[in-house]
Order: sequence, then C-alpha cells, then structure tokens
Amino acid sequence: MTLASLRQKLLPGGPALDIHVHPLNCFGSYGVSSPVEDAERLVATARRSGVTRMCVFSLYETTPYEPTPDQCRQANDYVLRMRDARPDAILPFCYVTPAFPDEAVAEIERCVGKHAMAGVKLWVARKATDPGLDPIMEAAVSKDAPVLQHAWLKTTGNLPGESTPFDVADLARRHPRARIIMAHLNGVGYRGIEAVADVPNVVVDTSGGDPESGLVEAAVRRLGPHRVVYGSDAPIRHFGVTMNKVLGADIPDADRRAILWDNALRILKLND
Repeated sequence: MTLASLRQKLLPGGPALDIHVHPLNCFGSYGVSSPVEDAERLVATARRSGVTRMCVFSLYETTPYEPTPDQCRQANDYVLRMRDARPDAILPFCYVTPAFPDEAVAEIERCVGKHAMAGVKLWVARKATDPGLDPIMEAAVSKDAPVLQHAWLKTTGNLPGESTPFDVADLARRHPRARIIMAHLNGVGYRGIEAVADVPNVVVDTSGGDPESGLVEAAVRRLGPHRVVYGSDAPIRHFGVTMNKVLGADIPDADRRAILWDNALRILKLND
C-alpha cells in the first residue's frame, strides 16, 4: 500500500496541505536549473505522498543566517516564480529579516500586498523577543497574513538569533492579533508545547525531525487538534515520512483531517 493510498483509507476524500516546505534550490545536491523545474519536481514528489498544496519559502543558499534585504528579495522572487509555474499547488511565504525592520515591512507590502503571498516567514536572524520583529508583526496583521516563526530547543545550544518556543510565546503575547505558526514540533518537544499552551494565537507545525511516538498525541491533547498543523520541512525531511507522524498518531480521524488540511485552510483563510 502506498502512502497516498493509506492516507486515502484513513481520510477518505481528504487531501493534505503542507505548511512548511522549501525549494529544492536551497540544497545544491538537487541540481535544479530554474524555478519552473524546482516547482515541477517538488510538486511531483509531494503528490506521490498525498500532499496536494504546500506553503513554500526560501532559505540556506538564497537566504543565509543574516540575509541582506536584497537576498530576501531574491529568495522571495524565486518562490513567486515557482508559484507562477504551479499556482494550483504552491502558496509562497515572504521571507524577511528583523535586522532591517523598515525594509522588511516594505518587502511584506510588495510580496503580500502586491503579489498576494500567503504569509510571512522568519528564521534565525533575530530571536522572537527582538523589537525588530514588532513592525514586521504589525505589517503582517495589517495584511491579515500568518507568520511562521522558526523555533527549536537544542541540547547543544541554539544559534545566536535562533528562537526558542518561550521566545515565540513572548512574541504572541506582544501581538495577540497575530496568527503565528511555531515551526518544528519535534524540535521544541514537550517543553515547547507547554511554552505556548496558554497563548491561543500560536499553532505548532509537525516538522522538525522523524516521527516520535506520542508527540503528536501530546500536542493534540494539550493544545487541541485545531492548534496543530502538518508541516514536513521538505526536502530536509520527506513528505511521506513526516506525514506518518499524523497518520500513525493515536488520534481520531477527524483530528487527522484537521491537522492535514482543515487547520491550514483556516490559518491561511482559504476557501478550499
């Protein structure tokens, strides 16, 4: 039985929307020649696992730890071209850096306001407690766009600008009208779930590692199924492997459907 057929068995008639995907060009080993090829190969791989739509944002080669505004613009233009190639499947997010708040706000205006990108992505240039995020969050709220914030708790210590889930909770309290997606359930673990439990404007995506027994169940139990959303972090992780975190979880089918599809539609304010 293929993963797509397993998903169909567990969720009859239900597709999957992946809220956390990167272009193949971020990883030189894939050797893509253009945004069009990138989009086609990424979508084909996703659909073999039952993922029909995905939120895509750039990093690594096109966006280093401390990107300049020009590098952010280059990364965003790349994913816009990917969307142009596959508008049926790709929902681009606008990558910005809090190190340049004014330029970040202008880029959100360009990408979300002018080009209808689906959301805003923040990585590790500054922690979520940094005041440079405040104008970015205000701009996202004004555009009614969700913000996906990278988070992790590393035993070896986080990067200098890398947010913990406690930083994300602080951001959510400062901006209660913002819709925040905290990345990497596997990266933040049980402590991360607890850190955001009392901030209802935060949902957590399921990315950040291979399946771990009981973790999705713990997130659903503590946060509620409406605050957990499927994310793969592809191509760092495989669509199919990460989807099995949800398909294999001991949760009701209705909760699986919510995590794999319904919650993302609500967060992104899509009709279908």
